[in-house]
Amino acid sequence: MPTYQNNMAGRALHLLGLAACAALTLFILWTTLGVRYPSQIMYGVSLMIGLIATYALKPGLLAAKWPKCDQALSWLCVVLTLLTSGYYLTEYEAIAAFREGLPNTQDMICYAVGTLLVLEAARRVEGWTLVAITGGAILYLLYGDLLPGALGHREFWLDEVFDISYSYQGIYGIALGAVVDVVLMFVILGAALRHTGAGDFFNFLALRLAQGRRSGAAQAAIIGSAMFGSVNGSAPANVMSTGVLTIPMMKKAGYKGSFAGAVEAVASCSGQLMPPIMGVGAFIMAEITGIPYPSIVLAAVIPAFLYLLALSAAVAFEAGRLRLQPEESSDDPFDRKRQMQGLVLLAGFTTLIGLLLSGFSPSWCGLWASVVVLAMGMILPKIRLSWRQLLEVLIDGGRDGLAVLVSCAAIGIVIGAVSVTGLGVTLNQAIVSLGEGNLVLALILAACCSILLGMGLPTAASYLMVIFVAGPAILDLGVDLLQAHLFVFYYAVLSAITPPVALAVFAAAAITGERSLSIAFSALRLSVVAFLLPFAWIFHPEINLQDVSLSTLASLIATVVMMVIATVGISAANVGYFQRSLNVIERLLIAAAGVLALTQGLVISAVAAVVIIAVMFNAYRSESNGTVASEVSK
Repeated sequence: MPTYQNNMAGRALHLLGLAACAALTLFILWTTLGVRYPSQIMYGVSLMIGLIATYALKPGLLAAKWPKCDQALSWLCVVLTLLTSGYYLTEYEAIAAFREGLPNTQDMICYAVGTLLVLEAARRVEGWTLVAITGGAILYLLYGDLLPGALGHREFWLDEVFDISYSYQGIYGIALGAVVDVVLMFVILGAALRHTGAGDFFNFLALRLAQGRRSGAAQAAIIGSAMFGSVNGSAPANVMSTGVLTIPMMKKAGYKGSFAGAVEAVASCSGQLMPPIMGVGAFIMAEITGIPYPSIVLAAVIPAFLYLLALSAAVAFEAGRLRLQPEESSDDPFDRKRQMQGLVLLAGFTTLIGLLLSGFSPSWCGLWASVVVLAMGMILPKIRLSWRQLLEVLIDGGRDGLAVLVSCAAIGIVIGAVSVTGLGVTLNQAIVSLGEGNLVLALILAACCSILLGMGLPTAASYLMVIFVAGPAILDLGVDLLQAHLFVFYYAVLSAITPPVALAVFAAAAITGERSLSIAFSALRLSVVAFLLPFAWIFHPEINLQDVSLSTLASLIATVVMMVIATVGISAANVGYFQRSLNVIERLLIAAAGVLALTQGLVISAVAAVVIIAVMFNAYRSESNGTVASEVSK
């Protein structure tokens, strides 16, 4: 990407961007400490700083051919951001009291320019996909009255459209609020872990746990990416962070490049589904549902285990099919530096989880976990941070959060459009009416809606948008509140590996040099269980561990055992190997039985599990007999 540092004006713009990133971090820390302001001030100041940083650090469309013109345009956007945000922040009380829904001329100019600034910033951080989605919402507001039937709505004038877009119904709505109130604090924690080296300890630990196994390289990639991704909260960013190490390691071990890239992409998604942090998904969910954090963590434990088991089994079967050799012991010693990194990681997570379970707010817990991590990073030898590195933590804490901050501001427009036009109600009625005849078809429609709307977006933005569009329909079908939110959240995460806009796959392709389509195909095969899991807890709600008692314990254990069998069976069918190569009939039989075991009632699941065991035992026995016969012939 072009940069702005090749002349004085460009360097000044770059320094402004870095200063804005540090200011965003300091503002979040300041307000989390308890110096709270009204929501309009909190969200308005955060967005203003974020937009300034975006325009200063992310070059525009003209940067490649006319860099000076692009710099001038970026400076203009910075000035307009200060003017529009400054006007809104000083006038918000008068607007709320007297002019809400009746903007004057100055308000209209502020709303129109401010909305365009958010759209351009969204394009700079996430590309044209997000602009197309948000722009489509604005066009629907303007011209949706011309559409026939249920898709149509009442006519909205231009001033109404911009009033909806640039208000608490749109840009300053719940999506931006969730980011400012929860997400950014954990982005800062992630920056602190990375700069103290605690993040590197994930990879070190993963390599140690996986050494000596023929699938050790891939298992290390899964463990490391899952652990780091749980804090990172972004699958594409996690691929770029850990994939530069794990993908070459898997290729060196003997895995194909496309398979290695797919493993890294799928594993990077798993971190956002893995308790206790879930890429801050658990905290956002608790914020908007009111469900206690421990309940959300419990609900996610078994699905996350099955997700990782499916991926781990698949890479083990692939290693067996390829006859790979066991991994040699790592030459990376557990020296004093590694011990210090592990100590920082342990202290940070202990603080975080301890405070969360004590009932403190997520942002407060994230703050003190960050304080503990940085304090230990300043005190302990071998990893001691310099003042320059501490400044880098402040800068990266803001810079790493720009994409999700600006994206969620833009997504607010979509949420506002869906709400005021009644499109959400129309879509929900369609899903519910379909569900009256077939719940599975209705859930499939809701899942497709979640994936399509989530493509190309950060997980937080995707989840927040879809839960307000399709979430009510899932609830109306009789699905529990927590299960409905987890259903949408899973598919929002999986949109990162779903073509055509599979950002985690594109990131892996950039590292492997393989075609993105081949990586995407492998990733979809590896994540079949992940796509089925949301249906599994709809039909087997006991796996969410919400109402466990002695009377239900036996049923829970039986269900989990059957799901483990189904997960391993589907992985074997995907790879086509279990002790020996499986033929087409065996693979189809295991795959079909695995799907039934995950998504049907107890009796059908039990029968399907028995079928999987029978086929796999036959494969094991025939391979054993073949080995014995070979030894006798020798």
